[in-house]
Amino acid sequence: MRALVTLVIGLVAGVLLTVIAMNSLRKGTAYPNGVMAVMAAQMGHLDRQLKAKACTGPDLEAPLATLVALGNDLEPAFLPTGDDEAFSRYAGDYRAAVERMADAPPADCPAADKALDAVSATCKACHAQFKG
Repeated sequence: MRALVTLVIGLVAGVLLTVIAMNSLRKGTAYPNGVMAVMAAQMGHLDRQLKAKACTGPDLEAPLATLVALGNDLEPAFLPTGDDEAFSRYAGDYRAAVERMADAPPADCPAADKALDAVSATCKACHAQFKG
């Protein structure tokens, strides 16, 4: 009887520890989650600016500056991924799209929308491969 109780306690503890470990691995760390959260917030801000027809360079300057800075945090936050070369390529594509938009601010809302679509496309391409 004592062996059966010990076995049951061991199985329950093993299941609990496995669930805790799997949950921790799924959550990731604060750094990559924070980078993605700030990036999503800035992309949302730019989207709201476009919908409000506030599409001049000064209107877009602050969120674009943040997105440019976040581009430099992509590899430190997410590598290793299993395919570091592909991830770095996607990160470079993102940086190039954001820097193009920041270096030559759009003159009007249609141009800003097109530039933001180019940035979003780089995000979607990376997410398609790495988030599944």
